[in-house]
Amino acid sequence: MSGLRSATLAALFCAGCAAPASPPLPPHNARTADANARAAALVRAGDYAGAARRYEEALVLARSVEDADAIAASALNLSVVYQWMGREGSARDALKIVLDDTRRPFPERRRLQAEVRRAILELASQNYAAAAEWAGRAERRCERMACELAPALLNVKSQLALENGQAAEAAALAQAAADAARSRSDRIELANALRNGGRARLASGANAAAVAQFEQALAIDHALADPRKIHADLVELARASAAAGDRDAARGYLERAQTVSHAARDPRGLEEMEAQLQRR
Repeated sequence: MSGLRSATLAALFCAGCAAPASPPLPPHNARTADANARAAALVRAGDYAGAARRYEEALVLARSVEDADAIAASALNLSVVYQWMGREGSARDALKIVLDDTRRPFPERRRLQAEVRRAILELASQNYAAAAEWAGRAERRCERMACELAPALLNVKSQLALENGQAAEAAALAQAAADAARSRSDRIELANALRNGGRARLASGANAAAVAQFEQALAIDHALADPRKIHADLVELARASAAAGDRDAARGYLERAQTVSHAARDPRGLEEMEAQLQRR
């Protein structure tokens, strides 16, 4: 692996020596790219309010030059950050920029991303009928193109099946999502699929199998360094451990989840953890 990496770096340096430098980005494009880069850095630092301001700046800049792809990308990023901030209404409004404007030439993949994001948002808000509707729209669009979001759609459908009390169907859809994610080397959706599979097995009473799936998801999320997903994995491990009768393990997982919430400055996750700790 190190040899391959060295060869790749060497090739890049040689390409840089043999070819003229790329022309600089136009001023607005450069400012948009800079705003997006700064926003991404703030997301990694857990400063979602700061990230939102930078993505808002990027959206204004993209609109000023009518860059449809950049407008859609900024709106999608804003929707994600707004949702993490608990601003579901603002998250929906950001998605409407893409979903409601049929005249602007947004790329099909951006429209698909917006439909999937809306399904995820409605699912998180427990608006299950709306989530199913948006997932259906996304699935129909997905069928018309080489769909890179198939694992995410399968994960949404798995969660909807579980909410409808169909644990076996949820487990099958989670497995399909995991297979699709592995084929695309998509670790994010693979972890989501493992988490969904664990929830389905927990609902079926297969507690040990659920713990195993949650542990696999946690290992991936540790590698991805995603505090929100680590928090979710630990909460699910606590639930599965409690269902298996291991109260000490359950409390240990909850305490770890509480530590993650403290470190990630996530007050909503922290409140949830403190409530659960008091009940156990």
